[in-house]
Amino acid sequence: MTTPRVNADGHPAPAGPAGVPPTVPQGVPTAGPPPPFAPRHAAIPAATQDRTRQFTADVGALKLRAPKSMLDTQLMWLGVGLMLVGIVMGIGAYFMSHGTTLILTQNDAITLGLSAIPVSLLGFALFIRYSLSTFMRFWLARLIAAQQTPQATVAGPGTDATAVLPTTPAGH
Repeated sequence: MTTPRVNADGHPAPAGPAGVPPTVPQGVPTAGPPPPFAPRHAAIPAATQDRTRQFTADVGALKLRAPKSMLDTQLMWLGVGLMLVGIVMGIGAYFMSHGTTLILTQNDAITLGLSAIPVSLLGFALFIRYSLSTFMRFWLARLIAAQQTPQATVAGPGTDATAVLPTTPAGH
């Protein structure tokens, strides 16, 4: 069984003689050489570079605690581990209490199951705190940058804010 051939548009390609490669129809652009490499910094206007420098200086002046990314990552994974340990403790306590008829063993299982709850909650708290810390730093920086950008220059005085939104050509 052969797979059907398709052209660049996704339509079935006309069947040709076996062993003859398909040709490109007339009017279809072919891939040319890649565009020359342009450095990213060359396209940034000077006004944007000045604003970036000013923003960097303002964030530096906030005197925020520098992120200890290695410690933050380790504490986040410790939180994940504690959540998993708490779940395993709870499941183990369930099977321990249902696997015996001795009251003392069942009481130990109840104690183990109840101690699994704070272990899981501690793990959850560590995970949430250290996984969101990096996100919140970037969010704060974005919020500061948005507050420093004057809205009158973006939309222009007396214009509707939706007028500056880019439009998408029909068919895209």
